[in-house]
Amino acid sequence: MNFEDFPEPIKKDIEDQSLSILEQIKDDLIVIGGWAVRALTGDKHGRYTLDIDGITDSVKMSKIKSKLSAIGMNIRKNEWGIQFYHKYDPHVQIPEEIREAIEQVELRIEISGPRIKEAQTHHYFEFSLNEFKEREISYHMKEEKVNVKVPSAEHMAAVKLGLPVDYKNNFDTQVLLDICDVEKVIELIKANDDWKEMVVRRIPKLIGRLSQKDRLEHIIAINNGINIKEHVDMIKYIENKLKSK
Repeated sequence: MNFEDFPEPIKKDIEDQSLSILEQIKDDLIVIGGWAVRALTGDKHGRYTLDIDGITDSVKMSKIKSKLSAIGMNIRKNEWGIQFYHKYDPHVQIPEEIREAIEQVELRIEISGPRIKEAQTHHYFEFSLNEFKEREISYHMKEEKVNVKVPSAEHMAAVKLGLPVDYKNNFDTQVLLDICDVEKVIELIKANDDWKEMVVRRIPKLIGRLSQKDRLEHIIAINNGINIKEHVDMIKYIENKLKSK
C-alpha cells in the first residue's frame, strides 16, 4: 500500500511524529529531500512525505547519533550514510483493513555527508554545508512550527532533476521550478561533477510520465494546479541548454 493511499489523519500523524523527531536535531543538519521542498514551497507542496533526509558533517553526526539514540531510535549503517528508524506508533484510529500495512511503517531519518551519490553510477551532486536558507515547517495537528535549514530552491531543483524518476521527485521538481531562477539551476547542474548526464538521461522519462493522464505524477500535478504544458516546456528548455556546448 502506497503512503499516499493512507487516510489523511494517518498521514498527518506520521508527518507530525517525524517532524517532532526532526525538531530534536534541527540545528545539527541541513534538511534535503521532500521535507526541504515542503519548507521552501509551503502550501504548494501538495503531497505527503515519509522519510526525512539530511546532510551534515562528522562532528554533528556524532551529536545526532547521541540525541536520536536517547529517544529510542535504531541505527542502520550503509555505504551512503546512516539511517535512524523506529516503528510508527499511531496516535490516531487505524481502520482494521489497513492495520497490517500500518504495522510495517517506520519513521526514518536518513543522513549523509554533503555529497549525494547516484546509486548506479559514479556521478554525484554536492551540497554546501555553509550555504542554506532558514525556513519553517508547520505541524498538522498543533499550532507550532519547526525552523529548519535547507538548501536553496535552485540547489534542490538541480539535484531532483537527476534523481530516479518517480512521482515524488517529479512533483517536487514541478513546484521547485515554479519558484526558481532556471538559469541558476542549469549552472548548478553543470557545476556538479557530471550530474548533467544524469539529468539529460532522465528528462525524457520525466516528461513521458508527466504527460500520461493515468499516471500519479499527472494526477498530482493537475490536483495542485500545475500547468503541465508550461512545465514540460521549461524542462525541455533545461534539456536543450544542457545539451548545447
